[in-house]
Amino acid sequence: MSEVRQHELQEKTQQLLQGPLKHIRAAALAAALLPLASVAATPAAAQSCAPASGGFCGVVFNDANNNGTRDAAETGIEGVKIVVTDTTNPINTFETETGPGGGYTLFVEGGTYTIGAFIPTGGQPSTANIGSDLFDSDADHIVNGFSVTDITIDYSGGAVDFGFYTAPVAQPGTGTPGFWKNHPEAWPLPGITIGGIYYPKATAISWLGKVGKDKTTTIFASLVSAKLNQKMGNEDSCIAGTVTKADGWLAAHPVGSNVLASSAAWAQAEPWHQLLDAYNNGLLCAPHRQ
Repeated sequence: MSEVRQHELQEKTQQLLQGPLKHIRAAALAAALLPLASVAATPAAAQSCAPASGGFCGVVFNDANNNGTRDAAETGIEGVKIVVTDTTNPINTFETETGPGGGYTLFVEGGTYTIGAFIPTGGQPSTANIGSDLFDSDADHIVNGFSVTDITIDYSGGAVDFGFYTAPVAQPGTGTPGFWKNHPEAWPLPGITIGGIYYPKATAISWLGKVGKDKTTTIFASLVSAKLNQKMGNEDSCIAGTVTKADGWLAAHPVGSNVLASSAAWAQAEPWHQLLDAYNNGLLCAPHRQ
């Protein structure tokens, strides 16, 4: 009986994908298929999964011993955001979160995709592709705070697992723009270079107090803080690439050049600011200052 119901579910999913849902916005498609994904999800406790139709499934797990493999005693991580992006049409983005036990399932058509798991607070991605593919972590690079892998799937589906561990090295913790503005004695540098321009400490602190409608001041503040947090010895693998992008943007749009929130320039930079802000608040790969 269960095999019959599973077969019917597969057919229904494919009919939706090939029929009236094919041309609606990707976000709406993901929402429409979510109930089906929930019904057909592999039990979260499973070490691996095999989606019955085109799509992804897997487990996000706590790789306590950082060996790149999910061992029997290692638990799943609930509430981790999973994002799948169609590499041929990036507007097609599908999202879900891991359930109890760390399991997830997302149905998509066959194709070439990037799939990522948002790095948990204080976590670091495990080394990818160690040992058996049934048990190891599959993500092999970091993009904008996500542990990511690229994969091509057909209608047989694809299984992707993500391992994260907590770095044992003590970190001083990250500070926000408010912290660095009000604690000049804590600066590890006499000044800082942003967008190719050197700002003495006093000048940089003055700009930290001018955040307003000019969005160059917003990302300047988040980038200064992120660079100081890096210099203090905090883990930065989750934002190193973003720091480089924000630095390049501020080279083209120096602080004080009056970039408005409604501009195309800010539409490009705002996601970088948001990621840096999350890092500075201790929500990514380094903890917040105590």
